[in-house]
Amino acid sequence: MRKTLLVVLFALIGTLSYAQNPYSYFGIGELSGRDHPIFSGLGNTEITLVDSMTLNFFNPASYNALGQGQPIFSLGFSSRLSTFEQGGVSEFNPSSNIHHFALGLSFAKHFGLGFGLKPYSQRNYDFTSGAVVDGDSITYRYTGTGSLNETYLALSAELLPFWDSTKLSVGANLGWVFGSVQNNRFSWLASQSVPTGGAAIESMTVGSLHYDFGMYFKHQFNQNHELGLYATVDPSQSFAAEQSNGIFFSANVENPNLFDTTSFIEQTGGSITTAPEFTYGFSYTYFVRDSKKQQYKLHPAIGLHASYSSTDWSQYRNPYDATESLLSTTKLSFGLQFIPESGDLFAKNNGKMFSKARYRAGYYTYTLPFAVNGEQVTDFGTTFGIGLPVSIGRSLSSINFGASIGRRGTSDATQLQERYYGFNFGISVAPSSAEKWFQKRRVF
Repeated sequence: MRKTLLVVLFALIGTLSYAQNPYSYFGIGELSGRDHPIFSGLGNTEITLVDSMTLNFFNPASYNALGQGQPIFSLGFSSRLSTFEQGGVSEFNPSSNIHHFALGLSFAKHFGLGFGLKPYSQRNYDFTSGAVVDGDSITYRYTGTGSLNETYLALSAELLPFWDSTKLSVGANLGWVFGSVQNNRFSWLASQSVPTGGAAIESMTVGSLHYDFGMYFKHQFNQNHELGLYATVDPSQSFAAEQSNGIFFSANVENPNLFDTTSFIEQTGGSITTAPEFTYGFSYTYFVRDSKKQQYKLHPAIGLHASYSSTDWSQYRNPYDATESLLSTTKLSFGLQFIPESGDLFAKNNGKMFSKARYRAGYYTYTLPFAVNGEQVTDFGTTFGIGLPVSIGRSLSSINFGASIGRRGTSDATQLQERYYGFNFGISVAPSSAEKWFQKRRVF
C-alpha cells in the first residue's frame, strides 16, 4: 500500500497547476481550505466531523479521536473549473492543485498528535485591458502569482477520559507560514510585434509562526442520539514580512531576463496583522438500532452538521499598503452525512462496500472581504460527496470524493461573475491488522 501511495503522490505532483482567481489580489491572497475532499462534500462544515476515520486538521482537538494503533496519513487533491463573465465576455479557466499532506495519530489513550503541510493562501489572476493615449493604443496586463503554505505540528488532549458517553477535548496547531506573493503590472504599445515597455513588480515574502486552537464536546444520550458542539479560534497575530517594489524597462516584458531596473525599493522589518476568525459548529447524529440478533440488519446513521464563522478584517493591517481596507466576513455551512451501516466496519456479514460508504451533501454561503459598487461580494453553492472504506484487514483507510457547484459575484449582472465546478479527491491511508505502525515492540 505504501508503494501505491508514492505512485499516486508523484502523479499528483506532476499535475500541479494554478488558474486565475481575480479576488486573490487583495490582502495576502485568498485564504485556502474549502476544497478538502471530505469536508467539501459536507458544505465545508470543516470543524464538526470528528471520528476515528477522519484526519481533521481544521479542528486541532480532533486528533485523539483517531483509533488506537491506527494512525492515518491523508493526501488531498483539488481541481476547479471556472467560467468568468463580464460585459458579455466570458473566459474558461481550469485549475488543479495538491491540497495537503498530513499524518495524525492518537497515543497514551487520551492524547492525539498531528503534523503535515497545507496551503494557507494563494494569489492567482491574469487580466489584460487596453486604452488609447495620445492616439496610441496601449495594452495593460495585470497578474498575480505565488502562495503561502503552512507546515504544522499539533497536539490534542481529552479532558474527560473516564466518561464513555461524554467526550471533551481541546487542542492546538502550531505552524510556520512561509512563501511569497506578487502583484505584477505590465504595459506596452499594442502595435508592437514584441511587447517593449515597462513593468512594475510588487513582491511580499512571509515567514512567521502561526497558531490556532480548537475544542469539541460530544455526548451520546442513548444508543440512538448523539450531540456535538465545536469551536475553533484563529487569533489575530503578526506575520513577519518583507516587501520589494521594482520598476523596470524591457525590450520584452514577457522575458524577465531582459528587465532593466529603473528603481528598486526593498522594505524589511515589517509585520502583517492577520484578521481573527471564530468558528462555531453543531452536529446531531441519529443512530437506527435494531435489537434483533438472529438475522443481520443494517444500522443506518444520519448526521446533521452546521457551522458559522466570522472574520473581523477591520483588524487586518499591512504596513506596506496603508490604504488597503477589507470588510468583515461571515460563513454559514450545512451538511448531511448518511451511513447505511454504522456498526462494526470490519464485520464480514455487514453488507457490501456501498453499505459501509459515507454519503454527503451540503450547502454554504460566504461573504468575501471586499465590495463592488458598494455591494459585498458573495459566494454560495451546493456540495456532494462520498467516502468509500478500503476494507483490507482491519484498516481504516478510505477514498473520498467531493464536488461543489457555486457562484461568486454580486447582484449586478454587469460586474464580474464566476461560476465554478469543484472536484476534490483524497485518500486516507491507515495500517491494517498486519501493518503495525508506531507500535512499541516487546523484546523477550
